[in-house]
Amino acid sequence: MNLLQSFKMAVATIRINKVRSFLTMLGIIIGVTSVIGLVSVMQGYNADITQYYEKMGVNKISVSLTMYNFSDSVKMYDKLYEYVNKDLSGLASGVSPAMKTSGTIQYGSGTIEDTSTVYLGNEQFSLCNNYDLKEGRDISYMDVQSANHVCVIGSYIVQELFGYKNPIGETIYFNSLPLKVVGVYYQKDGTTESSMDDAIVMPYTLNKEVLGTVAVSAYTVKSVDATSMTALYTKLNAFLDAKIDDTMGKFKLTNENTEMEASDDETASLSLVLGAVASIALLVGGIGIMNIMLVTVTERTREIGIRKAIGATRKAIITQFLIESGMLSALGGIIGIIFGFIITLIVGKAMYDMILLPMAWITCASFAFSIAIGIGFGLYPAIKASGLQPVVALRAD
Repeated sequence: MNLLQSFKMAVATIRINKVRSFLTMLGIIIGVTSVIGLVSVMQGYNADITQYYEKMGVNKISVSLTMYNFSDSVKMYDKLYEYVNKDLSGLASGVSPAMKTSGTIQYGSGTIEDTSTVYLGNEQFSLCNNYDLKEGRDISYMDVQSANHVCVIGSYIVQELFGYKNPIGETIYFNSLPLKVVGVYYQKDGTTESSMDDAIVMPYTLNKEVLGTVAVSAYTVKSVDATSMTALYTKLNAFLDAKIDDTMGKFKLTNENTEMEASDDETASLSLVLGAVASIALLVGGIGIMNIMLVTVTERTREIGIRKAIGATRKAIITQFLIESGMLSALGGIIGIIFGFIITLIVGKAMYDMILLPMAWITCASFAFSIAIGIGFGLYPAIKASGLQPVVALRAD
C-alpha cells in the first residue's frame, strides 16, 4: 500500500468517526490555542511597554544631583551644559534640566486640577524627551536666559482648555503664574488625562517662582544613538566625578535604556514560562491520541489480520497508524492556530488597542510540535498493531 492510499484510508477513518475524532483533536486544539494565545498576549504586552518607552524617548541618561550649596547647583548646570554640547557633541544630542511639578492650570473658565505634569526645562527639552512641535515655536535660549513667562503645551491641555480655538499667543495660569502659550506639541500618548500629552513645559529659570528654589537637581542627557550610550555614560560619570567631591554634594547616573532592556528580558522569560505551561495541554492532547489509537487498534484487529495475511508488512501497518495519528494532530493544530489568531486579534484590540498577530515562529513551532506529539504518542499503538499475529488477529470478533 502506497502513502496516497494510506492517507485516503486515514481520511476515511476520521470521517466515519467524526465525533470521536474531534474529541481526540480537542486536546491538541486547546494546547495550540493556549500556546499561541498566551505567548501573543505577552508579545502585545512587550510591544506596549516598548511603545511606552519610545514615547518617553529612548537613549537617555538621567542625572540626579544633590548639591549642598545652591550656587554650586547653578554653576554645575552651566558646566554640564557646555560639556555636553561642546565636548560630547559626537555622543550627545543635548541636555536639559528635568524638574517637574503639578498644580492647577486655568484659562478663562476652564480649569485642570492637579493632573498635568509641569516640566521645567531648556530649549533642548523637547529633543531630550521626544516631544515634537506641532505649531508655534519651542522654548528658546533667550526665553531661558530671560526667564520669560512662556510655555509649550501638550495636546490634552489644548483639548481641555481651548477646544477648537488656537492657543498660540493666549495666556494660561499655573497656580496663578501667567504663562504665554508659544507652542503646541503633537499628540504622542492618546491625549488623555495624566498622559504625556497632559503636560506643560516652561523655562527652568522660572524654578524660583514655581518651586521656590534656584537649585537644579535633575537633568536628562540625550544620546545620539543606542550604540553611544555606554561611552556617553562613562564620560559623563568621569566628568561629574571630577567636578563634584564629597564636600560639594553627590550625583547619580541612570541609563534609561537599562530599564527597557530589563523589561524586554523579563517579558521574554515570562513568555517562555507561559508557553511551557500551555504546552502541557499539548501533552495531554497527545495522551488522548494514544488512548484513542489503542482503542482503534482493538477495534480493527481483524482488519489488521487480513492485511497481514495478504502480505502487508509491519512497516506498512506502522505507517498507516502513524499517518492517522499524525493527521489527527495536524488537523487539531490547524484549528488551534485559527483559534489562536482570533484570540490574539481580540486580546490585542481589547487590551492594547493594536492589531496584534502571532509571531510566525510561534505559529510554526506550535504546529510542528502538535504533529510531533501526534506521531510520538501514536508510535506505541502503531507498533502494537504491527506486532499482531495474523492467525490471532483473524480470530478476533
